[in-house]
Amino acid sequence: MKKDYHFTISRTDRICLVSFVMVLLAWELIKGLFPGGEKMYAYVPREHAYEQKNKPEYMVYNKSTYTKNYKSKSYPDNYYGKSKQNDFPNQTPPPHPLPIMTASINELTSMGLSVKVAFNIHKFIAAGGIITKSEDMLKIYGMDSTQLLLALPHLVYAPPDVKADKDFPKKNYPIESKPGIIDLNTATVSELESLNGIGNVLAERIIKFRESLRGFRNVNQLKDCYGITPELFEQLNPQLTVTGSGRMIMINQQDLSALTHPYLNKKMIRLIEAYRDHHGPFTSAKEFKKVYPHDSTCFNKILPYLSFE
Repeated sequence: MKKDYHFTISRTDRICLVSFVMVLLAWELIKGLFPGGEKMYAYVPREHAYEQKNKPEYMVYNKSTYTKNYKSKSYPDNYYGKSKQNDFPNQTPPPHPLPIMTASINELTSMGLSVKVAFNIHKFIAAGGIITKSEDMLKIYGMDSTQLLLALPHLVYAPPDVKADKDFPKKNYPIESKPGIIDLNTATVSELESLNGIGNVLAERIIKFRESLRGFRNVNQLKDCYGITPELFEQLNPQLTVTGSGRMIMINQQDLSALTHPYLNKKMIRLIEAYRDHHGPFTSAKEFKKVYPHDSTCFNKILPYLSFE
């Protein structure tokens, strides 16, 4: 019985495989008989040299020139913010140590401190601060250890038991003075801008709010103006006052369709109009309160503006 071979190749496949192997061997034999010249496999350097040779002069990369120009480029001493004299590089240090509590701005900057730190030192002293040791200097806004090390040889600290307001004169430099009391009902844009924390946009917004409000009844109403944060209000409150009663709303005669007020939204105006049309004119604040929900806080805000005549 003849056996079946499942893993065999045909006669044609065997001839092709043997022919392919013979071609490979012949190719290797030919390379051995005719080696030819040595080939350089330095493609990138040779290509770079060719391009350099054919480029215009201004485009040729010259390593020595580039390095020379780079090294010869100089930067100012304070390029990295570490200048010994900071904003006054031409000043020389003082010839002898100076008391920190009485040193001028120029004297402080000549020690190696920046102008900003020098002014902050003056403000610190003017506010009653006393500098008796290096730790006190680090409390100054903008002071760092680098500036402190530069200034230490030129400083004389105050004695620990001294009082700045008695033993050391305060320097004469401009200090922001608090503005006078401003009436919210008569203040102009420029007057409001004079307050710390109030810019032109916020000043105009306060005036627009005042007009829509029909005048302030108390200073606390300023909290309802958009842009007045609780922190800003606490800062402004001592400098503000309110005089006058403003304009009243004749609730029984007012055309409610044309009424606008920060403390009356459109829904409440429709409710007020419906109640007045159904029950007649309002006779008192107690009756007017019936329009509002029991948990509403807007009634107390709008009540000072209402007249029931």
